[in-house]
Amino acid sequence: MAKRLGLYFLGILILGFGIVLNTKTGLGVAAINSVPFGISEMTNLSLGMATTILYIIFVGVQLLIYQKLDFKVLLQIPFSYFMGYVLDFYNNLLNFTVTSLPVALVLLAIAILATALGAYVVVMLDLIPNPADGMVKALSQVIDKEFGKTKLLFDCGMMLVTIITTYCLAGKIIGIGIGTILSAGFIGQIIVIYNRYFTKHLTLIVENSRA
Repeated sequence: MAKRLGLYFLGILILGFGIVLNTKTGLGVAAINSVPFGISEMTNLSLGMATTILYIIFVGVQLLIYQKLDFKVLLQIPFSYFMGYVLDFYNNLLNFTVTSLPVALVLLAIAILATALGAYVVVMLDLIPNPADGMVKALSQVIDKEFGKTKLLFDCGMMLVTIITTYCLAGKIIGIGIGTILSAGFIGQIIVIYNRYFTKHLTLIVENSRA
């Protein structure tokens, strides 16, 4: 179990690194992160705090949908605070501005690879789900569509919320760009590749921890 927990937290750290590095490229952030990023850019809230607030809202919506106090959903609350801390840590650590397009594209590629790896590890180890994924799962049951299609609709919804709120409040669109499109197009595909090569090993770790 200790090994499984260690890998799970490593997955969160990798995921957080990918998310923050994505924001540093200036090319647009992943859809799910666009709302807290836009809020943090327009207010005094840090990226981590804005993300924590959004995640806790997701937890509340899940509880309303399920209409019961699901323990695994409630555990997403401490996950939200921890992820917020991780994001603020990396945001302070990676304190730089990118002005070169080639450098920005390289950093975006690294960010996409890291985000995909972190998300894959967190999901595969099946401990506490990311509140965003938990939200998508709950919504998929409400609209009776498979997870992948629901996630696509959810991501589009997040981008729309970001576009409307940032344009109305800041007079410009914040956080949406080519990086948003590339993240949407490649993160899922890269997770498929990780799944092909690493699932056997992670499944073994999960099974051993349950034995």
